[in-house]
Amino acid sequence: MNFKFEDKEYDDSNLSDKGKLIVAKLQGIVGKKNQLSLEFSDLQILESHYNKLLKEELSKEKKVEDKKQ
Repeated sequence: MNFKFEDKEYDDSNLSDKGKLIVAKLQGIVGKKNQLSLEFSDLQILESHYNKLLKEELSKEKKVEDKKQ
């Protein structure tokens, strides 16, 4: 299998077992970073949504306080 490292193409069949393990670890890390990036984006959307909902609830509360006065 070929892989790219620092803008160069390499063939992993020329690597030692240790080198193959390192490549596999790095590929796993990149995959996990991509997964976390997507999850982070989802969390930002959710945070924004719940911030909006809370603002709506707080504005209702303020209106209730205004009516009491």
